[in-house]
Amino acid sequence: MVKHSDISINVLSSDWDAYELIDSGDRLKLERFGDYVVIRPEPKAWWRPQLDEAVWRKADARYVDDDKMNTGWRFATRGKAFPVLDLNGIKFRTKLMEGSKHLGVFPEQKPHWDFISTARHEAGEKKLLNLFGYTGAASLVAAKSGYKVTHVDASKPSVAWARSNQEASGLIDAPIRWIIDDALKFVKRQERRGEVYDAIILDPPAFGRGPKNELWKLEKLLPELLASCGRILSKRAGSYAIMTLYSIDASAIMAANILKDRLGSGKIDCGELVLRGKSSYDLPLSIWARLVR
Repeated sequence: MVKHSDISINVLSSDWDAYELIDSGDRLKLERFGDYVVIRPEPKAWWRPQLDEAVWRKADARYVDDDKMNTGWRFATRGKAFPVLDLNGIKFRTKLMEGSKHLGVFPEQKPHWDFISTARHEAGEKKLLNLFGYTGAASLVAAKSGYKVTHVDASKPSVAWARSNQEASGLIDAPIRWIIDDALKFVKRQERRGEVYDAIILDPPAFGRGPKNELWKLEKLLPELLASCGRILSKRAGSYAIMTLYSIDASAIMAANILKDRLGSGKIDCGELVLRGKSSYDLPLSIWARLVR
């Protein structure tokens, strides 16, 4: 841990037996999801792989994005079922998506899920807002931990995938409200209605489109979104906001500064989310910042 002014800078990682970073390098990463091994592009892996090429050749599939005419998945093993990953009873259905290198879950974010499941609050109902919630990992962890959850994402397929994970996890009766909406519009509407949340989770993309083609640009709209989040985040002790940024132009100190500037009082921590390589270098994937009242 490094101290910068009143901000703590930390590198976060945590083990998960359903996932393993096998190796990384040459702007690629070799990963195991359940028993399915894939190779995916990773622009942050500037070093050389540590394992022999023969290990890499055993992958079940590889995502290729260096050929504009033939971008997509290449399969060494066809017909092999995609795994359902288990996290303390929560199930994440994975799949290889056409036109995308993603499988539906970001294992490096497990430290955030661990924090959500152990966070302490004052007595009373706990309400959590998950913005840019994707396939629902944080939402399901929160619901199982006793939160009343509002999950917001602009993508109808992502929300459908999240609801599928909810069903697979046996949490179909959990108090989760699934919203397909532009995050900024939704938060401003909550602000006008006087809604208050005990926790807010944000994982905004650098660029995106809302369900009505609303344009999202991180550097332009994030300050406005955080200002509104600051007005709907509870002042009660233990309330918190967690933000993850994958933008290569961002830094941990920058994320911490804007969170403190727009959300106000609270303890600030920030740093990087890292996948620990058992046979390779650790792989930094995103920055994060957290404010706790």
